[in-house]
Amino acid sequence: MSSPATGRSGTVKDQEIAAEQEYVDVAYRRLEEMRAAAQEMIKEGYRQAQAGTKGSLVDRDAMVHQAALRAQALDIADDGLVFGRLDLTPRPLPGGAPAGDGDGAQAPGRIVDGREVRYIGRIGVRTRDHDSLVIDWRAPAAEDFYQATPEVPRGVIRRRVLHSRGHTVVDLEDDLLDPDAADGLTVVGDGAFLASLARTREGAMRDIVATIQREQDEVIRAPADGTVLVRGAPGTGKTAVALHRVAYLLFRHRRRFGSRGVLVVGPNRRFTAYIERVLPSLGEGSAALRSLGDLVDGVRATGHDTPELARLKGAADMARVLRRAVADQAPGAPGELRVVYRGVIVALDRPALDRIRGDVHRRSRGSVNAARARAAEALLDALWRRFTDLGGPDAAAQSPDGNLELWSQILAADGLAEIDRQGTSAADAPGKRGDFDKRVREQRAFTDFLVAWWPIRRPLEVLGSLADAGRLRRAAGRELDRGAVTALARSWAALPDAVTYQDVALLDELDALLGPPPRPSRRRAREDDPYVVDGINILTGQEVAGDDWEPEMQELTTSIERIERSRRVDDGVAEERPEYAHIVVDEAQDLSPMQWRMLGRRGRQASWTIVEDPAQSAWEDLDEARRAMEAALGGEQRERKSRGQRRPARSVRHEYELTTNYRNSTEIAAVATRVLAMALPEARPARAVRSSGIMPVVDVVPSAGLEAAARAAVEELLTRVEGTIGLIVPLPVGGDRWTPADRERLAAGLPERVQALDVLEAKGLEFDAAVIVAPETIAIQSPRGLRVLYVAVSRATQYLTVLTAEPGWRENLTS
Repeated sequence: MSSPATGRSGTVKDQEIAAEQEYVDVAYRRLEEMRAAAQEMIKEGYRQAQAGTKGSLVDRDAMVHQAALRAQALDIADDGLVFGRLDLTPRPLPGGAPAGDGDGAQAPGRIVDGREVRYIGRIGVRTRDHDSLVIDWRAPAAEDFYQATPEVPRGVIRRRVLHSRGHTVVDLEDDLLDPDAADGLTVVGDGAFLASLARTREGAMRDIVATIQREQDEVIRAPADGTVLVRGAPGTGKTAVALHRVAYLLFRHRRRFGSRGVLVVGPNRRFTAYIERVLPSLGEGSAALRSLGDLVDGVRATGHDTPELARLKGAADMARVLRRAVADQAPGAPGELRVVYRGVIVALDRPALDRIRGDVHRRSRGSVNAARARAAEALLDALWRRFTDLGGPDAAAQSPDGNLELWSQILAADGLAEIDRQGTSAADAPGKRGDFDKRVREQRAFTDFLVAWWPIRRPLEVLGSLADAGRLRRAAGRELDRGAVTALARSWAALPDAVTYQDVALLDELDALLGPPPRPSRRRAREDDPYVVDGINILTGQEVAGDDWEPEMQELTTSIERIERSRRVDDGVAEERPEYAHIVVDEAQDLSPMQWRMLGRRGRQASWTIVEDPAQSAWEDLDEARRAMEAALGGEQRERKSRGQRRPARSVRHEYELTTNYRNSTEIAAVATRVLAMALPEARPARAVRSSGIMPVVDVVPSAGLEAAARAAVEELLTRVEGTIGLIVPLPVGGDRWTPADRERLAAGLPERVQALDVLEAKGLEFDAAVIVAPETIAIQSPRGLRVLYVAVSRATQYLTVLTAEPGWRENLTS
């Protein structure tokens, strides 16, 4: 029979810990040998370069890169290398022999006392003879550790979780899954899962690799193709599951997902900072981790819009507004073009120029910046038509050759090209179209006009120009009323100093419409290139080399280096917008249609993991957002694929719902359930599995004293909890209270484990204790205010304090 973990079992537990420590020590010794081998491979890679050939340099880079990745994974696994053990009934091999018996037959683990034993850890470790010491948690042989239950034990008798500090085993907890087969096994503790829920939180999210539950494991190991949609209430572990799924996919499908990369998108930078340690702790550091405010290179969001402005900026209608904005003339564009051809003045006025601009935009299939060459040709066509209206070749022919010198002097005085008397072909004869185009292109009046009339524009410049209410009104069409135009123009007057999260999506839309600015390119100049002026091609902005130009050495970069560069937000290196093999979107229910369009451009060939809880949605029009999500996941892009391209298999969708609340105690979950009932009466809350006996506190204080009461509540909680404390306040909608400066004053002098943040910044985070200030204000700040409040009250794991100035809210939260 199994030994109970009660009474005098402390000595039994110590013996079990000592036995496990012996095995863990063996695994760590082997890990050190593997590290030494990885370092030796790095040295060998550098020795490869001594051959002095280009091929040896490539071999060096490849060997060193792979060895460095291996060494990094081994270093990360050092903390908590072994965290689990399975004791299973021996499984017969074909022919009837038990696993581990017979001629060379091998089980994934080893046979001890007639049972198969498998140790589970962060990475796989094998002996020199290739016998398994530790099984990687992502390997198929480790699935039983997560999927076995008392109802379906899958051959597992005992599941043991080891808790380590560094290399030392400090505790262990057992789950007995098959009591009938447990003879001789010692069972210690009350169960690893419930013990893990009571652990103190730190400032960053940690992995749950040792305590993944079966419903979570099904999501993690879901098929790699298509879209995995994960729904769940607060505290169900959606974010942790998504991150562990990334580690699993990179382990099982390294070639597929490692080449083009994985993107993990969170709602804000505070959230991404919170989760940034999880993937490295699982041995995966290659995924790009971005917030919605960091997805456009060179731009970082500094704050959130008011709910009304966010609704306007995030709506799908903004795509049409921006399309009209880039089609409008740039600020300061000239309203008239005048050139001289053989004594004839040819001019185009503003109405004619506007018609040309509109026609170029209608006919151009590419980006606006790339259409400058088409615009130049359209201007030449219009000028030629105007020239023919003025008499055309006949008018030019009437100019006597004796006047050529006079005209050359006039043109030279204006900085224009002289008239060439020689070397003309029939097509380039005076008065012909070829000669006309050549002469006009050479005139400074034409080139200067083209640069000013169709400039190379940048997204931030275009969005900033919409601070002009008149310009925005022209672009608005029927999508925006006068009040919306005024509000938006006022908000964009703060650019570029104040960029909001919704602005970033608009800048990405503008970037797609405008196209990237031409990259500098040192091409050898052609003497007959009519668009090269002072060494610059006026159509592309490219620098053109002269006769003394020598080719420069260019650094060769690998795909891995480009992926690494895409992970850095502010390195100043211009790169094309990356596209990823897999994209994870957390808190997806809050994304606006414009933000979905931004993500869709980065995943045209991607598979997706979408994490959401519709009950937490802060976006008003869920149907509009859902349509935008479907388009981002492949609807619109699939329709645009050329016949020769392989269409990605994104029509397959796997949907999962997580129903267990692992974060909140039952006491805190009861308060969150009351808020949910007010926000969404038909919604079903997740089931909390843990009771702490600590009742939430709801205090009524005067409105003017909320700040002082919040500070006092935090100081009291500092004496009660060792972990993190979140001080959550309303949005600074009015601008006179709860501003970032107010939050800084509230947290001044408090330990770093206290975070003062607004309700939107609290999305996805969790704390040991939370203080919610002014729920009555949060609830009315937007049409979805109650849902936002529901998110706030579900952040705490142990202690919850709510401070309100309205007595009715005490009854709302406690009755």
